[in-house]
Parts: sequence; C-alpha cells; structure tokens
Amino acid sequence: MAKFYCLALVLVLAFGLSSSVRVPRTRKHYVKFINNLNNKVLNVNCKNLNPYIDLNLHILLPKEEYEFNYNVTRSMAFSCDLRHGFTSSVFAVSDKVTKRDCGGNHCIWKAEDTGVYLLNRRTNQYKFKYGWGK
Repeated sequence: MAKFYCLALVLVLAFGLSSSVRVPRTRKHYVKFINNLNNKVLNVNCKNLNPYIDLNLHILLPKEEYEFNYNVTRSMAFSCDLRHGFTSSVFAVSDKVTKRDCGGNHCIWKAEDTGVYLLNRRTNQYKFKYGWGK
C-alpha cells in the first residue's frame, strides 16, 4: 500500500510540475555612458518617475564608464541628466525611439565636448543626439 501512495505522489508531482503556469520572461535593457570629454568630469544622474527610482549621482572621470540595467515594463521611463561644468543635457533613455536608434537592448551613450552621441549597434556608428545646454 505504501508503494501505491509513493507512486501516486510521484505522478501528482510530475503532472503538477508539467502543467504549471509559465512565468513570463522579462527583457532587460542596458544603458551605458562613456565620458569622452576632453579632460573633464561627467556627472550622470538617472531617474524613473513611476515607480520612483533614483540611481544617484555617478561621477565619471575622463574615459570612465557607468552602466545600469532594468527590466522592461510599460512604467519604466528613465531619463538621465548629464552635466559637466555649467552645461547639461537631460534626455529620455528608455523610450521607443531611443531603443530603435541604438539598434537593440544595449544603448551606449558617449559624452563629448560637442554633445552627447548614441551608438547604433547595427551600424557600429555614433550619431549626434543632444547638445549641451546652459
């Protein structure tokens, strides 16, 4: 009788595991910043409003990089504030246009003295996106 219960338990567990609801696969999006300014410090501060997420200030010395990632959901709308000296540029990094322009789920931004550039991973070329404001 004990063998019967063991066999029944094994069958129930096997059936239960095979018919369990699948967990939806989440996609990750990666954002990287490269300080390519001519001997200047770059301040990077990225935030999402709903839910509120502040990734805090990251100070990049010349040639340093900073990267973060997040799970793609409808509520994620990160924007980043890049500053050097008295100039800044604030822009969205998780909108559909940006994701399309970067050519995938890994967007690489490069700060230069002339502005902020985005790498298109399909063409492997940087494209000017934003100038520095006052």
